Amino acid sequence: MRTLIGIPVLLVVLALGALYAVYGEVDPCRVLAVERARRAEAQSGLPIAGAMERWSRIETSQLSTGECTSQLLDSWGERLSHRFR
Repeated sequence: MRTLIGIPVLLVVLALGALYAVYGEVDPCRVLAVERARRAEAQSGLPIAGAMERWSRIETSQLSTGECTSQLLDSWGERLSHRFR
C-alpha cells in the first residue's frame, strides 16, 4: 500500500525538482515566461532574456494555471518536434 502512494508522490517531487533545476521556478506561469524568454533569445541571437522574461511574466499573469500548463506543454512539444526533424 505504501508503494502505491509513495511512487506517485516521488514522481511529483522529481518533476518539480527538475522544473526548479532547469527554470529556477515551479509555478507553471513563471516557467512559461522563462521558456518564452529563452526561446526569444535563442531565435534573435541577442541577450534579451531578462527584458523578455519581465514582459512574458506580465502576459502570463493574465492566464490561469491550466492555461499556462497547456501552453508550456505545447511549447515543449514544439521544441521536441523541431529537434527530431
